[in-house]
Amino acid sequence: MWKTAVTLLAVGMGLPTVHYSGVHRTLKPIISQQGPNMTSRAAILMDERTAAILYEKDAFRQLDPASVTKMMTALLVIEHGHLSTMVTISRSAAQVPGSSLHIAPGQKYTVRDLLYGLLMRSGNDASVALAQAEAGSVRKFVAEMNSKAQELGAFNTQFENPNGLTKPGHFSTAYDLALIARKAMSLPPFRQMVGTKEYDILEHRDHRHRSVHNTNQLLYTFPYATGIKTGTTDAAGKCLVASASRNGQDLIAVILNSHDRYHDAKKLLNWGFEHWSTVEVLQPGQTVARIPVIHGKNSLVPVTVSRPMWLSIPNQETYDLLIRPLRLTAPVRCRQPAGFVSVVTPGQAPEVELLRTKRADGVRKDRFSWNWFKRVLSAINRFTVRQ
Repeated sequence: MWKTAVTLLAVGMGLPTVHYSGVHRTLKPIISQQGPNMTSRAAILMDERTAAILYEKDAFRQLDPASVTKMMTALLVIEHGHLSTMVTISRSAAQVPGSSLHIAPGQKYTVRDLLYGLLMRSGNDASVALAQAEAGSVRKFVAEMNSKAQELGAFNTQFENPNGLTKPGHFSTAYDLALIARKAMSLPPFRQMVGTKEYDILEHRDHRHRSVHNTNQLLYTFPYATGIKTGTTDAAGKCLVASASRNGQDLIAVILNSHDRYHDAKKLLNWGFEHWSTVEVLQPGQTVARIPVIHGKNSLVPVTVSRPMWLSIPNQETYDLLIRPLRLTAPVRCRQPAGFVSVVTPGQAPEVELLRTKRADGVRKDRFSWNWFKRVLSAINRFTVRQ
């Protein structure tokens, strides 16, 4: 069970404090928030909707990410668009070692089909072909990858290639990879690709079809799995970025250098589903509070948020909504900034959102009359003085 408490803070307004409480019941039992034992060197569990960290083990340690690097490659290519563009395979792309889509020089594939080969078959050759097609060279594309990592807040990440082959200076963290995965999963083409078990690829030069199967065994063995990417090298060990969805709750697990990556991922995801809830605290249009209006036709005006506010919260925990109103003086416009609401829960940084008025409010008629009367008195006084 989690409870909510809403408090209206009187900030220099002489306002009474207003309390509201509500109760949401859950059938899940009271549990300990201590996470499961993991065989991996590093791991993290993140709520995809809120980016809250539900569990972490050395999540900020810089490690070799292996082929989960390809999440960033795909993210950039999809954001560039042009998925129907035809790509002619270069000799240098076809000769890249390691896991392969088995493409040959001179063959032609669409960007979309190469992305499927990149994410499902973990084709190192496909990654270089895409990098060359998108940026003109691998070096320029890698520079874009590093720029995007900084943009996403993945500050402990540095890429040296688009495929994850072991190279000095190529590293990331479980936390950074979760941020990259979260952004990538917000792109519908990416989400569809990483959740696909089998796909038919067409080579356009010779008009040959072939099927590729996803290397992510979690898709076949875990009913809630929705992706994302495997990675394996001698230096990185066995890695997995996994996603799953259950009852509207979407979680991302990153497992790095694991003795049993699929078992670790299942255990961590199940633990998250059993121990945590993702709650829509406030909806746009919902009246969050009523804030006083000085000299208004109405003494109070309703306020709301402009976007949904979601919260990741352990079962059996509580959260508070703290309302900090601004001083409003009539006339008040519709959607005028009116204060702030903070969602506060133990152990997490507060979420803050701007409050706006739901409707306009004019000045009281007696207020107009009093102002008019004062102006008349002032004019009479000035006239008397001159006389």
